[in-house]
Amino acid sequence: MGVPERGNHTSRGWLPKAAALTGTGGAAVVLASQLSEYQLDLGVTLLAYLVVAQAWTILAGFSGQVSVGAAAFVGVGSYVTTLLVLQAGVAWPLAVLGAAAAGAISAAVLAIPLLRLRGDYFAIGTLAAALALQALLVNWAWTGGSSGLVLPLDRIPSRAGLFQVAVVLAVLALAVTAWLQHSRFGLRLTAVRDHELAAAGVGIAVTRYRLAAFLLSGTLTSLAGEVVAFQAVAVVPDGVASLSWSLNAVLMAIVGGPATLLGPAMGVTIVYYGLTKQLESQQTASLIIEGILLIIIVRFAPEGVWHAWHAAVRSRQWSSPGGRA
Repeated sequence: MGVPERGNHTSRGWLPKAAALTGTGGAAVVLASQLSEYQLDLGVTLLAYLVVAQAWTILAGFSGQVSVGAAAFVGVGSYVTTLLVLQAGVAWPLAVLGAAAAGAISAAVLAIPLLRLRGDYFAIGTLAAALALQALLVNWAWTGGSSGLVLPLDRIPSRAGLFQVAVVLAVLALAVTAWLQHSRFGLRLTAVRDHELAAAGVGIAVTRYRLAAFLLSGTLTSLAGEVVAFQAVAVVPDGVASLSWSLNAVLMAIVGGPATLLGPAMGVTIVYYGLTKQLESQQTASLIIEGILLIIIVRFAPEGVWHAWHAAVRSRQWSSPGGRA
């Protein structure tokens, strides 16, 4: 027995959004040659955060698995990419594919113990995984220990090339989210999120769907990790495997709105560009404001800024003279 289909959850409902995203991404790729070094660098950072936040909302927003382990997958993607380029002499485009494969494999391995956990225990388990990876990288000589590794500039993409790669990955992450919003797979995944026992009772393979969400999220986050590595050049555990990646993923997705297409993008803009970037010389103030913002969002707009903005727009339309009574 399957889950009743409803609304626009059809296999083709996501295609218009995917086409719009592809067109926007194509325009951004072309625009790369017109941007300054600063603009390219800022764009790469924003897009990397967007992929991480979007991957988090795929996991938590659609399947209900709240993770604090994004840092682990950013670290895996960064270090696998770096080691493939440095140690194996692999060209960077192939290293990108290696990062994706490493993310999927790491997620599959971690899923064995983690998918046995629920709720807070799952979140704690992902946090433990992130801390364990960071400790491993700090103490493993092959990865350079606490000093990390340095990528040769002549074997990584240019700043404009990296921006284009980041655009492609962001479009991919957004397209996956659009597909989940409009597909039967996504509908079943949200059923697992809303009531796991009821979902299992109507024939949904709960573990399989939770595993699929975990694999998707881990792969996308690892792809963001390779962008982080190429941008940083010097890859160190305290940077690419820092818990700040996990915390920012949660904050940005919640502020913007989990389980939405553009909510995480709004969250990234507000948190990184609106706060972190503008207050980079006052980090303590930035952290305090981010904490206050999270409390306000959770208290007054639990569905995120994106939903709150849409609700305000609809309210104005209905109250306007041309709106309905």
